[in-house]
Amino acid sequence: MALRHLAQCLALALTASPILGCEPDRPVQYPNAGPPPGYNAAPPPGYAPQPGYPPQPGYPPQPGYPPQPSYGPAPGYPPQPNYPPTPAPPSAPPPGPTWQAPPAAPPPAATPLQVSNDPINNLDMAFLHARAQAIIKELIAALPEAKRSRVNGIPLLFDDNLAEVNAFASCSKGQAAMVITAGILDIEANLARAAATDEVFGTHKLAEYIQLVASTLAEDRPPARPAPGFYSPVQAQDPRKIERQHQLLDEQIAFVLAHELGHHYLGHLPCTAQGIGVTTAELSHILSAQVPVFNQPNEYAADVAGTVNVLDAGARSTGYRWTENGALLTMKFFAGLRGGSPRNILLDFERSHPPSEVRVPVIQTTANALRAGIRPFF
Repeated sequence: MALRHLAQCLALALTASPILGCEPDRPVQYPNAGPPPGYNAAPPPGYAPQPGYPPQPGYPPQPGYPPQPSYGPAPGYPPQPNYPPTPAPPSAPPPGPTWQAPPAAPPPAATPLQVSNDPINNLDMAFLHARAQAIIKELIAALPEAKRSRVNGIPLLFDDNLAEVNAFASCSKGQAAMVITAGILDIEANLARAAATDEVFGTHKLAEYIQLVASTLAEDRPPARPAPGFYSPVQAQDPRKIERQHQLLDEQIAFVLAHELGHHYLGHLPCTAQGIGVTTAELSHILSAQVPVFNQPNEYAADVAGTVNVLDAGARSTGYRWTENGALLTMKFFAGLRGGSPRNILLDFERSHPPSEVRVPVIQTTANALRAGIRPFF
């Protein structure tokens, strides 16, 4: 009787006004020490919760009792039949006795910079030697027969000293030769790379490279090379830039070698002075070794002949056609050294050739005349 009366009072308490009260059949006294015995015990079997009354915390749902919305089983209690478990929070692992949290993924390793294997980027001297050999063959093949016969079979020799920056035609014991040094090939490769980067990406690497060489030039030391990080690794691998730097490199080497070939077939050296007079050629050679200015007419003639040879060889190509741009790029380098510091006289190229500033108009005038259909007579 007392239990039924207590349930009725609880039901009224949920629906009635707060001022209404309910008294049990007899007063129940609870000691101050804590809740009455059985307070936390489960409801007796067969006791069904009243409609709208959710189970108290800590009690498992009874059979047949539908769960209330968003009400899950109490911690530590398995879900009852027909009772869906409460979805686990997003951060909790999925249920299952064998599930284990995956190990934390290690932080991604830094991707190594992919430096291009392009031989110009790598300043591959074996590649530069091979290009020079291929280019001189193209230059000789483009010459008229009379000139070609004078230089066919002249060997191209390499001086592997990077501190020597020069190219020259020579006669040794009556034998004609062409010589190009590692120093000039190294500079030409760096110039091609810097100029191509500027053309494709709008940078200023050419001016920076020239300034680097001008500010560090020293006696008997190779010209400085750009340090790692001078170029963007992404730009270094750009196919447009790589294609352009190969075009410029070939044009530069072509002009340097064509100029020296011109000395041979124009008869400026004793061993190849056919039909001109050995005595005059020998005198010119001797004077040029002592006072370079006496040989400047021969230098300008070789510039004219070399420019014509480069453009003629370019016209024979089925791909990219050589222009005078490689020659002008080489002249810009040496003119930049002269403008920034007088120390460029340390380079053999400057001691054995006229100043770049006076060679540029000769090259440009010759190229423009040739394009206009006017061929120099020599």
